[in-house]
Amino acid sequence: MKRDDWYQTDGDDEYRYEDEQPNNGGKRKRTVGRLIFWIVFFEVVALIGGLLYILLPKEDPQVEELLAKKPKIPYQTEASLAARLGTAVPKPSIDVQLLDINDWSRPGIPTDGIKKIVVHYLGNPKTTAQENHDYFESLKDLQDTYMSANYVIGLKGEIIQCVPDGEVAWASNKANYYSISIENCHEDTTGKFNDSTYWSDVHLVAYLTEKYGLGRDDIIRHYDVTGKDCPKWFVEHPDDWEKFKDDVMTYRQECEDARQEKLSEELAAQTERDVLKEYLDSIGTETEVEAETSDSDLWDALKKKAEAFQSSADEG
Repeated sequence: MKRDDWYQTDGDDEYRYEDEQPNNGGKRKRTVGRLIFWIVFFEVVALIGGLLYILLPKEDPQVEELLAKKPKIPYQTEASLAARLGTAVPKPSIDVQLLDINDWSRPGIPTDGIKKIVVHYLGNPKTTAQENHDYFESLKDLQDTYMSANYVIGLKGEIIQCVPDGEVAWASNKANYYSISIENCHEDTTGKFNDSTYWSDVHLVAYLTEKYGLGRDDIIRHYDVTGKDCPKWFVEHPDDWEKFKDDVMTYRQECEDARQEKLSEELAAQTERDVLKEYLDSIGTETEVEAETSDSDLWDALKKKAEAFQSSADEG
């Protein structure tokens, strides 16, 4: 090799070929290696993400749609069911024919609260409930006596309301201000009620005593207020009066038993729904005690998911 092919570097003793270039091969390999690493890394991340997407449970769009609607769950507590069923004793059929406000039969004075139910007889045999109602109404023009009642029960068991419960009726003297008065029609001078009148009276008194939270001792005769011979038959036959009150309380108990049975049936019927409520509670869904949604398909989807949730909870 010729001497001219060499040159000396800055006083060093090293010699190189004049045409020798710096070695870039190592840098190139390292760059390619890093590129391959990142390509592989992103492919692995993408693969893992895809697997997670496939394997992890996904939200059911039908369920999500239903949840977005705030489904109205037909779940109710015993208290809410009892409130919906209302009083045990059904309200009897009542023909409301309120008297005009006037001093003689409907003064429009509020009572001090309902503490007693007073039973009367009319003392005018064979007259009807409508005839007696119309007589009470006529007193605003006749203006010759003060007389009325909250209710009149006729010979066929019909009930006419003349004065609202919370207003004074001129019937029971000092008890007018804390009672409801019921006048009863009768066939003859004995004052005995026929069966239709008797049982309508039983049903009305039972309804009113439950409505106002009254008991057996709160059912009284006009006689018990003033000593007047009214209702005549029950004054002269005290055993029949006791039986009347027994019949009222027996009817109330029968109604309460029927109501309790209905309540138990409805509570039992929603046992299946408890699973659904538990699921909705677990995911923080706000539910309303209202009628079930009409969208049966979405409802079924949510119900199935709730059942699956319950099964997994039981297994756990």
